[in-house]
Amino acid sequence: MKKILLLLLLLTVHVAAWAQYELKGRVVDENTNEPLGFVSIYLNTTTRGTATNEKGAFALAVPAGKYEVVVSFLGYEPIIYPIDTENLPGSVLFKLRLKENKLGMVEVKGKRDEMWYRNLEVFKESFLGTSALAGTCKLLNPEVLSIQFDAATSVLTVSAEVPLIIENAGLGYKIEYLLTNFEYRAKESYISFVGYPKYELAEGGKGKQRRWVKNREASFNGSLMHFFRALQNKRLEEEGFNLRRLYRTPNPERPSEEEITAARAYLREQSLQGNYITIKSKGNSPLLTRADSVGDIISRAGLPKVVEQLDINPVPYSEYLSFDGGYARLAFKGYFQVVYTGEKEEAAYIRYRRGGSITPSYQTSVISLTTDAVYLEKNGSTANPLDVFLEGYWGWEKMAEMLPLDYGL
Repeated sequence: MKKILLLLLLLTVHVAAWAQYELKGRVVDENTNEPLGFVSIYLNTTTRGTATNEKGAFALAVPAGKYEVVVSFLGYEPIIYPIDTENLPGSVLFKLRLKENKLGMVEVKGKRDEMWYRNLEVFKESFLGTSALAGTCKLLNPEVLSIQFDAATSVLTVSAEVPLIIENAGLGYKIEYLLTNFEYRAKESYISFVGYPKYELAEGGKGKQRRWVKNREASFNGSLMHFFRALQNKRLEEEGFNLRRLYRTPNPERPSEEEITAARAYLREQSLQGNYITIKSKGNSPLLTRADSVGDIISRAGLPKVVEQLDINPVPYSEYLSFDGGYARLAFKGYFQVVYTGEKEEAAYIRYRRGGSITPSYQTSVISLTTDAVYLEKNGSTANPLDVFLEGYWGWEKMAEMLPLDYGL
């Protein structure tokens, strides 16, 4: 009897964990109220989606939790609708607004000259990545991209009026990515992109399926999603993560930006006047000429802007993790260094980071917050991805490594 009761209890828990809800509704044109068929309805960054029928009706299965429902249709402005299965509406009516350009027509801004194609390659490397998996990814419709580069600020911005179609042959996904923002600031080596991907499992034989399963597991291990899931269960060390405080202070040996700018301006001025200066080190001379001072500033301009110091002591969960209403709350100041000991760095990362053939070490990342606190979803995501700033290995990994949020759940 005890064994039967225990089995029934386990089955009940299992069913509760996989409880399914259903979001029903209709999609119509905002101006005419006419139903819209074949509209894409999906849960952001998951494999769960559907489409409206000819009457504009749909029914979408939703696992327990909080999600963003994306309503997307060619020629119309998309709708992003947040839901919580604890308070799911009985039915919802989506009214899509026609874009300024006519239905079915896409205006691609920017010239298709040599510079456009050069910037396209920069975008693909910055968006898809430069890893081995990135080499298996194809952007199938680059012609829909609007690419703009500001030479004065060295900022590349990219947008698209229709979803990007990405084939990830390494992980076995076809992805429709509704890109809302992409920015690459070359001077600061800063890349950010925000969008709403829909994942579709690719079809393939048993051999491909086994390879995809293996690659997905490798991509998940050590990822930010893996880290956030382990963090919520307070299992960082058990799952291979070492978290330590990282302190950064301005480098006292490096001149200020104002001094460097002034020194370079002085050199340009002297050069225009035909006064060529030989830069030499300051040495021990107590008397410095103007050229010597400028040379000293220029010689130290290449020093790191900050000095880093790592505290090797583990950081107690209580100093950065709390729980509010069943959701994990991450809050800390400064920086954390996160080392994943389960895998070594990829060769492509070593070439990117250090530029040579160096023995790989464990995957090392730096994480900081751009806001006071971040709430974590149980699937390992955050409401606003830009609330978290990533450097190191996590900052290098891009779209090619990203898995749907329902992976492994």
